[in-house]
Amino acid sequence: MVTCDISIIGLGWLGWPLAKRLASDGFRVQGSVTSVTKQQQLSAEETDVAVVCWQAGEQTSLPESLLAPMMIITIPPGKTPHYVATLQRLITQAKQCGVRHLIYISSTSVYGGNGHCNELSPLQPETTQAESLVQVEQYVQQAGFSCWHILRPAGLFGPGRYPGRFLSSKTLDGGGRVVNLVHQTDVIGCIRALLSCTQSDIFNLAAPTHPTRAAFYHQACLLAGLPEPHFSDMNDDGRWIEADKVERALNYRYQITDLFQWLQQHAAGEQ
Repeated sequence: MVTCDISIIGLGWLGWPLAKRLASDGFRVQGSVTSVTKQQQLSAEETDVAVVCWQAGEQTSLPESLLAPMMIITIPPGKTPHYVATLQRLITQAKQCGVRHLIYISSTSVYGGNGHCNELSPLQPETTQAESLVQVEQYVQQAGFSCWHILRPAGLFGPGRYPGRFLSSKTLDGGGRVVNLVHQTDVIGCIRALLSCTQSDIFNLAAPTHPTRAAFYHQACLLAGLPEPHFSDMNDDGRWIEADKVERALNYRYQITDLFQWLQQHAAGEQ
């Protein structure tokens, strides 16, 4: 028996604020965490989100409480053993149990390589995790859902994820590469826009501004009072993520567009 409108597999850094926002929009939302402690912690916030303790696995079955017409999967590689097999089993069960609309959160790391990348660019994963994302993306597209969407966010930032904190004081190469980042607010906003979209598709997500790594991370660390990183060269051999398709196809407008302006406003509060 379906008890919710939307299920979110993975109430983590992205999934939990997404769940709360969708609940405030009036949807009946349920989501999963992998420990009783986390379940108790989130349930204590007294939101309208029902929190279920369940861990996806190669042999585990999707609980009935997480069945809904729409499912959003936010589990990243590295958080789940045997990621591809586990996600394939989850996706198969979702389709068999009546999920009609599946949204899968992937990453722009699937492109690899360098140069400008849009949704039609060839996929050239350069890491094991990126290859796992590609395999799951392909499985989503072939699973037979009435509607599916794949989101490929660039580097995620926002509450608790201040850009530059992990690069502070390090020596890095490629200072001339551009920065591809997207704020949590815009990932959630795009997902909300997809709820009424019936055409299966793939979307990149990245803020419209792309400063160089050297300029951006120097400023990020300076404003936060952190030791600045050092760049050994200013080579520009990275990716530029083109992500304006969501604006054309979904009429969505990015909320965080100017990365330097965001740094000025949030450096002290979002570390």
